Amino acid sequence: GYPFVVVDPLEPPPDGIPTVSAMHAAGAKQATEHLLGLGHRQIGVLAGPEGWYATEERLLGFRAALAGAGILPDRQLIAHTDWQIGAGEIAAGELLDRPNRPTAIFAFNDNTAIGAMNAARKRGLSVPDDLSLVGFDDTSQALIVTPQLTTVRQPLAELGRTGVSLLMRLLE
Repeated sequence: GYPFVVVDPLEPPPDGIPTVSAMHAAGAKQATEHLLGLGHRQIGVLAGPEGWYATEERLLGFRAALAGAGILPDRQLIAHTDWQIGAGEIAAGELLDRPNRPTAIFAFNDNTAIGAMNAARKRGLSVPDDLSLVGFDDTSQALIVTPQLTTVRQPLAELGRTGVSLLMRLLE
């Protein structure tokens, strides 16, 4: 009987549960379209854990952008991680060691994108000259790496404010 609001749910909430979430699919579609616009057709993905709402929504946006460009997604270029830098480095390394390596990587958060930067450097690849890279979240880490990370801005403070505002209306 207590009012509540879910902000950034781990899994899709049941119908009727008030929820505030980022536009995961739209942001992922824009990021992928950016890479496609640069001429990339072999795009690797560093996704989050399978089944998580953010992961699945971002995959939908990624696939929608590829479909719009007439490209079928290559499952071999999609790696799932735990959102951490180390996992991103390992997963990106595996993608970059493939004979037909991706020319771009879309990381589903900035941590894994930074891990991908590390993996690229260890293989003598330059970002963005040899490998284009896009992250997601627009965290402070995206600004302090060299080069600065291209990333999708997720308005975390605004999501929190919206959640509180919705909860206040429910309480009233």
